[in-house]
Parts: sequence; structure tokens; C-alpha cells
Amino acid sequence: MLRLSRTIGVGYLGLCLVTALATVVFGPLGYAPLPVLPAAARPPIALTVWYSTEKRDWLEEATRRFAATNPTVAGRPVQVTLRGMGSGEMADRVARRDWGSAPPAAISPASSVWLEKLRPGDVAADDARPLVLTPLVLVGWEDRSRALWPDGPRQFWQDLHDAIANPQGWSAIPGGQAAWGPVKLGQTSPATSNSGAQALYLMAHGFFQRPPAAADASDQAFLRWLGEVQAGVPERVDSTGTLMDDLVRIGPSKYDFALVYENLALERLDAARQRHGQSLRIFYPPATLLSDHPYAPLRGDWVTRDQQAAAERFRDFLVARPQQELALQYGFRPSDPNIALTGGQSPFAAHAAEGARADLPPLAPNPSAAVMDALIDAWRRLMNK
Repeated sequence: MLRLSRTIGVGYLGLCLVTALATVVFGPLGYAPLPVLPAAARPPIALTVWYSTEKRDWLEEATRRFAATNPTVAGRPVQVTLRGMGSGEMADRVARRDWGSAPPAAISPASSVWLEKLRPGDVAADDARPLVLTPLVLVGWEDRSRALWPDGPRQFWQDLHDAIANPQGWSAIPGGQAAWGPVKLGQTSPATSNSGAQALYLMAHGFFQRPPAAADASDQAFLRWLGEVQAGVPERVDSTGTLMDDLVRIGPSKYDFALVYENLALERLDAARQRHGQSLRIFYPPATLLSDHPYAPLRGDWVTRDQQAAAERFRDFLVARPQQELALQYGFRPSDPNIALTGGQSPFAAHAAEGARADLPPLAPNPSAAVMDALIDAWRRLMNK
């Protein structure tokens, strides 16, 4: 019996020694009878996500919540890095494989229209899902809004055009003040920003009183009209978030009105009032466009299988109800139709007096890539004159 015990003990120690040596040479081999050497931690999965900047605040908070769950894929921790940019720039850079630093494993432009710019196979169609919804709106400082539209807009785009094109500026508008100078419109670049492209399309829609066709981009009367509107845009910016930040930070000395996303308007109304002593009013164009903010895991050869799985895991987290309810707090319309827009702490209820509305005006049909390309090319030629 004593001899048997010695044999078992010597064998056990030998097995531990062999396991330890094998671990040093080959790395962790699985379960060992004793934790002789600690197993090396598996490297994290680096998940880089490019996103349109107007959803920065919501997405950053949602990412912090995601990290707090200690997410793993295949036993490896997932580390999300966010990088914001304009939707047009995003689509163009992915199509050209212009990464700058770490390439993205997923992108989230403001609209699905920009996914059409990617190469075939870069995105699996079934994988792209809307995260949140937001329409394009016009915001204007309260005193300017009362002067231009004391009873609300009548001919939305034509009224705006006529005010901007009048060389006498605000002094020619009843209720306006000469000290306000010319009528100044904030708008992002249609070539690089989704809101700028949407604004350009809706201006054409308003001018022709119908959805524009590609051939309408060469209509001389329209181009003269558009040029007069664009002359009232003091600066070209590539990001709607940056435009809204400038509007609130600088105030009416730079912009009287601006074309931005509804969520940005709702999110910044209180800050605008606190900073400038007056609020912004929200106006909905007679026909508007919805941005659906798709989240698209990429399928390029630069994305590993684990990164693809991590991108899908993060997407599923973002469309879950808690993150959708969080998005509502930031002024977005959740992609989950079961979440009510009114009641409780909803910004739509809180800012109804400033013009926020849960119902929407009629939606213009989403433009085709051919129509948008024609309009943007015409805008580029117009701006280069």
C-alpha cells in the first residue's frame, strides 16, 4: 500500500513537471492538475467604428455602457474605438481604402444612401441595420424667426431664398433690424456631409415642387436660385455636429438659421438659451428626409473573423431597448417602433413650445445615387465659379 501511494505521488509530481515545461515551450495547453504557471491573457479584439458625428453623445455613452458589460468574443475582450467624421468622407475613404490609422470594422453614416458608394461585398446587406432615425430641420434664433415668419412659414424654401437674396438683408424684413446684417444660413457641404446633401435635395424639391430628377441639376433657373441661397452660407463645414456646436457657441452673429438634424436641435436648445438669452425655434420643411443611421459591419479582407463577430455584438447591443430609450433622451427617434416619443422625459414633449413635434410632415422619396451625384456635381461647379 505504501509503495502504491509513493508511485501515485511521484507520477503526479512528474505530470505537473511535464505540464509546466510544456506550458513554457508551447503556451497554455488547457486544464492542468495544478496552476503551476498562469495562462497568458488573450489579446483584446480592437473594434474601430467610424460614425457620423451628430450621434456622438449618444454613441459615446452607449459605448461606455457596452464596456461596462465586459464583452468578450471567443474568450477575448472587445475594445471599441469610435472615430467621428462626415458621412460623405466616410463612404469615400472606405471605398478608397484610405484608413489613416486603424481601419474600421464597422461604419455608421447618417443615411443608408452612403452605403451605395461602397464597393460590392464591403457590406453584407442583411447585416446593415438602422440604429436611430432623425429628420432634417431648420433651426432659427427666436427673434429672427418671429421677424421672418410671424405666423409660421408659408412658402418655406422661397421665403428663405428671398430673405437671403435681398441685398438689404434684415432691414428689408418687417420686424428685422439693420444691425443683424444679411440673412445668414448655416449648411454643411453636400459633398462631404449627409445633412448638406439632404438640404441640397430638399431645396431642389422645393424649387420644382416635386422630387427632382438628375436632369434638373442643369436647369439654369434652378442654378441661379440655388446660387443666391448659397451666397448666404458664410462658411462650409463638413460635420453637422460641428455646425450645431458653432451655432450655439457663437450665436446669431454667425448664423441666423441652420439646417441640422432634429436630434441636434433638441439636444442643444437649453444650451442655446442659457448662452444667448433666447431659444432656437425648430421648423420642419414641407417635405423632409429621414436619416436612418445604419450600422454596417464591414466584410473587407482587413477585418478578421473575431472583429466581424465583435462588430455584430456591438450592433445588437445598440439596437436593444435600453440603448434605444437612451437615444430618445438625446433627441433621436428610436428605430424600435415600440418606444413612444411622448410622455415622461421625452424631449419632444419638453420642447413642443420651440416647435418640436412627434408627428412628421410628408417624407420626400429617398433620392437615387444618380440624382444626388448630379445635384452635388452641379453644386460643386456653382461654388467654383
